[in-house]
Amino acid sequence: SYWDGILGLRIEDILSLSISVLRERRVRAALTILGVMIGPTALVSIVSATRGYMNVISEQLTSLGQNTIVVFPGKDYELSQTDIDRLRRIPGVAYITPFYQSIGEFRKLDGETVRVQLYAIDLTVLMKAIGGLEVEEGSIPPSKAYTSCLIGSELATSSRSGVKLYSVGSALTVRIPVIEGEAIRLKISSFRVAGILKPYGTIMIVNPDRSIFLPLDAGPSMLGQKKYTGIFLVAGSPDRVEYIVSRIRDLYGDYLDVISIKQIAKTVDNIMRILDVLLFSTSSISFAVAVTGVMATMFTSVMERTREIGVMKAVGFTNRQVMLLILSESLIIGFIGGLAGVVAGMICAHILTNRSLTIIEGVAFTASPVISIDLILSAILLSLSVGAIGGLLPALRAAKLQPVEALRYE
Repeated sequence: SYWDGILGLRIEDILSLSISVLRERRVRAALTILGVMIGPTALVSIVSATRGYMNVISEQLTSLGQNTIVVFPGKDYELSQTDIDRLRRIPGVAYITPFYQSIGEFRKLDGETVRVQLYAIDLTVLMKAIGGLEVEEGSIPPSKAYTSCLIGSELATSSRSGVKLYSVGSALTVRIPVIEGEAIRLKISSFRVAGILKPYGTIMIVNPDRSIFLPLDAGPSMLGQKKYTGIFLVAGSPDRVEYIVSRIRDLYGDYLDVISIKQIAKTVDNIMRILDVLLFSTSSISFAVAVTGVMATMFTSVMERTREIGVMKAVGFTNRQVMLLILSESLIIGFIGGLAGVVAGMICAHILTNRSLTIIEGVAFTASPVISIDLILSAILLSLSVGAIGGLLPALRAAKLQPVEALRYE
């Protein structure tokens, strides 16, 4: 073939000779391959696991709604009805609702005790703010039904057996810590289930599956909250979000903290790109270390085979052919190390993403590693580069050996 003519040897012969040499020194070859493996294993496992978590975060932010804006009071500032009226007048705001938030302890009928998030909020606006949130059973309670609530799917069923524990009309009791001056007391609140939400999954701000949602006016009486925790705003379209955010910041400065889901999604995308570069750079250190390992192995191999190389040159092998034989050995080491590293990296990535990642109490999510073709190819190409760079100097040294001197070598 064309390449056989250029190389002066058949490719099959080069591979056959190189593999037979590696088999003769299999322990050394295996240890060198293990050194090469570290780089692609680290690259594939860490990058794919990170991409998996970032993708989940992006998806959750998108599901929350690109139109959604959340406002929290800054230090020493209390939200009031005046603030809500003022924010409502900003052009582009379609829906607005303040909310009260608390945590509580809820003992299920099967004896399991779970920590829950409780929200008192305009439930109609909540459904618009969190995209895809739907009632599976029952209905949204009226605004004046203080003791009626919507509960998440995980609260309605047993996490041990999967058996449904609560239905519409069921009663449940929650212990809620309430701050009174310097002291904290436990408030016992009982609610009637008006509706059960469809399974939703975790999102960045709230976990609907493990939350209890009450009408807004239930905040002071049922949750013991005197101050608004924050305000949900829904823009008429995603295009108006940046304008609304800038107007809020112009009006309030540091008195209000503004969280735009659209801006967070952009930030996550930017972080993902930066992390890709950082992780790629970090894992490249292990590739650099592997180069020295391959180089040491190949120099040792050349020294041990000095007489053999002398015989090869004496029977007609050219400098190019000798160099290619040595270089092919290091390339095979790099390729096998890269391939094994990719497989090991995939396994490690699944182990890394197997456990759920908790952001805040009650808000955790799991991810699947994102193992793309470009990542696999990058890992293998870098491993081949390790083999090529690590084998180049030993191959040049072997090519420069004089047959007479090589045959005398003991």
